[in-house]
Amino acid sequence: MQAIPRRVLCASVCLLLVSAAIAIAVEVKFDKVEYMPPKVEGQKKSAEPVKGHLIFDKEKKAVEFQDTKSQILVTIPYDKIKSLLYEKTSRPRYAEAILVSPFFLLSKTKRHFLSIQYTDANGSGAFCMLHLDKSNASDIANTAEAETGKSVERTEEK
Repeated sequence: MQAIPRRVLCASVCLLLVSAAIAIAVEVKFDKVEYMPPKVEGQKKSAEPVKGHLIFDKEKKAVEFQDTKSQILVTIPYDKIKSLLYEKTSRPRYAEAILVSPFFLLSKTKRHFLSIQYTDANGSGAFCMLHLDKSNASDIANTAEAETGKSVERTEEK
């Protein structure tokens, strides 16, 4: 059996690393995100949140939400985005206080949201509301700012 020349091996490894870096650089994908569908007129209840992934696609220059079945539900081109708002809300833990211990009233649950206001294909105003996981909420807000070139307004409810 003949050994592979060192130059060929080095070139192959370098090519593999470069192609992996290019594949990574094309899109930034975040898990643990829920899309909050807008309420349709005439319906009393809002549609249930859809679990999936938030994708910042550098090639398409668009933000996309993909559900767990790999279906793209929303695509927003960067140049159509008007504003970005990151909200951190808090509320008392009433259910836990009733079911487990009254000490839960002393703590609050925090929820993280990213709202994207944009112009749709018809030229009218639209928005997209995303519920983020606490583990990646700040990373998503920072990535949204870096990728879109728009500043993210940040609010926190105390």
